[in-house]
Amino acid sequence: MRKLICIALLAGTPFCATDARAQGGPPLITDDPDTPGPGYWEINLSTFLEKHAHSHLLELPRLDANYGVGRRIQLKFEMPWMRGGEDGDVRTGAGNAVVGVKYRFIGQEGQAIAWSVYPQLEFGAPQGSVEKGIADAGRQFFMPTEITIEKGPVEINGEVGRRFVQDGVDAWEYGVSTEGHVVPRLELLAEVHGERQAGIPHEIIVNVGARPKLTKQLILLLAAGRATGGDPADPPHFLLFAGLQFNLPGLYTFKQVGSRGSRVPGFRRSRVPEF
Repeated sequence: MRKLICIALLAGTPFCATDARAQGGPPLITDDPDTPGPGYWEINLSTFLEKHAHSHLLELPRLDANYGVGRRIQLKFEMPWMRGGEDGDVRTGAGNAVVGVKYRFIGQEGQAIAWSVYPQLEFGAPQGSVEKGIADAGRQFFMPTEITIEKGPVEINGEVGRRFVQDGVDAWEYGVSTEGHVVPRLELLAEVHGERQAGIPHEIIVNVGARPKLTKQLILLLAAGRATGGDPADPPHFLLFAGLQFNLPGLYTFKQVGSRGSRVPGFRRSRVPEF
């Protein structure tokens, strides 16, 4: 397991410095302090497969919509359509919807340190999905904080938070990720993500992935990973993520504003109030 973690982190270490914008989040589990930018949208449409020893769980599709309010705030809405299978029995239904607000209170993209908080509320799924065993009953509240440290071409993201579960056991979640461009249009990434819950073996997930940039507005999201630990009755073994990211009207570039409010290359002034 230690060798697998080292390989994952090395796979995402930047090979060269470029001016391309790096970002956390999908297709990784670990998030970072980045926000879409004032008046900008980041919409992820994806599928996620979680293969267990005796079952599988598929999100097809998963809608993850994020909107930038000013330069420091991100509003989020996420909801999947679930498909679960066990011993040949297939069940489908709506999953758990999530809303959240990310606030970056220190730094921004391209600076040495950026730091945010990202409270998220997950709603209980419809009763039919709960009875089918493909979604969770009750609400959950996740309170994480994210930090990014950049030094030259190297970027390290860290996230840690507490998940409060209405009808279950609370848990700690954490992750460390790295990412970088081998060429301007291809970003490689890797992460180690963990979850610790009372009474259940510690779960560790190692993911590697890529973000090929197809157009100015469209990015392909790819990741695959292995998991150890977790629920001993049906532990997760393999995880696969694939999707498309739509950046509308494009990717916002975080640049410093001149002392007199003048524009600098890459900075697009918005009429949305800044925070």
